[in-house]
Amino acid sequence: MLALVIFLGALIMLGVGALIAGAILGGGRVREAAPFNTSVDAPGAKIESTELQGNRILMRLSGGANGEELVILDAGSGRLLGRVAVNAK
Repeated sequence: MLALVIFLGALIMLGVGALIAGAILGGGRVREAAPFNTSVDAPGAKIESTELQGNRILMRLSGGANGEELVILDAGSGRLLGRVAVNAK
């Protein structure tokens, strides 16, 4: 029984040491954001402004077929998350 306790204690110490070494060695890595290409179908529209809020890119478009419009993109992937058309009548 004593040998089993010593053996398991040694395994725990090795595991904790491996976790600490992994945190030290892997903690210095910097992940670079991958560039992305995205397209937003808005013929004739102009980008009036852009704004970054958290991990979202907000683009305000004017002109074009939809008039005033807000386009929401994911900043990490460039995926189109939504569009809000402003229909002022």
